[in-house]
Amino acid sequence: MPSLDALARLAERGVLDLVAVVTQPDRPGDRRRVTAPPVKERAQALGLPILQPPRLDPQAVAAIRGLAPTVLVWAAYGNIVPRQLIDAVRGRCVNVHASLLPRWRGAAPIAHAILAGDGETGITLMEANASLDAGPILAVERTPILPDEDAGALTDRLAEIGGNLLELELAGYLAGTLPAVPQPGEGVTWAPKLTSQDGALDFARPADELARRVRAFTPDPGAFTTVRGRRLKVIGATVAGGVPQEHGTLVARDGVPHVAAGAGWLRLDRVQPEGRAPMRGDEWLRGVRDAEGSHVPS
Repeated sequence: MPSLDALARLAERGVLDLVAVVTQPDRPGDRRRVTAPPVKERAQALGLPILQPPRLDPQAVAAIRGLAPTVLVWAAYGNIVPRQLIDAVRGRCVNVHASLLPRWRGAAPIAHAILAGDGETGITLMEANASLDAGPILAVERTPILPDEDAGALTDRLAEIGGNLLELELAGYLAGTLPAVPQPGEGVTWAPKLTSQDGALDFARPADELARRVRAFTPDPGAFTTVRGRRLKVIGATVAGGVPQEHGTLVARDGVPHVAAGAGWLRLDRVQPEGRAPMRGDEWLRGVRDAEGSHVPS
């Protein structure tokens, strides 16, 4: 959304013309209610034509080419842009990518940066080509990853940084005055798409690693364990000290649930039981019988 707003401001200043917005189709959300992507709602408010192809197949490519674009700009689009579209604009494409390329190429760079314990991340404006996130770099802005920042909060913050950087640099790119620097061959890492099963918490792992997993998987697809056969989503957790016990042991400290990990303890600060709203860990624990000394997953 911030990138679209940046393009709209550039259009108001006469730097470019916005001919259309391409975004994902409307999809079922909570309670199976079909909702529109926020980008679509913003594009409608701006009075822009909107295309929502499920995939960029030949029919969708033909529809976009029919608009005669001269430049393509995208941010977290979710589909690979085919060579035919890139060729149609003679390679004039800008991708607002949420990592410090070449680190974390791929679909989930923000979550993987948190999982890896990176101290910083940022936005890279990249001139896109047919190779995944491997095009030359146009501009970079760095930012620290805050110790308690989850993927949702970091995504929102990087979106704002990306929109501002795009607004600052795109005019130079269009004028041919913004140099494109090839990405280095060293330091390439990959950030594949996360699945819901990737969020399972393995309490044989160290507590600091588990806390990062919770942050990386919040809000989606979610970190979780099971307690007496029922799924418990963990949406906020911190590392705590204490006497080591068998990993997976659940105890209460001052009413707050703690689980022994391979090293240290994971304090469950916020959770979401199946079929219920998110709540504090102590609120959940009060409703669980005989929790002291039990094991998770169970």
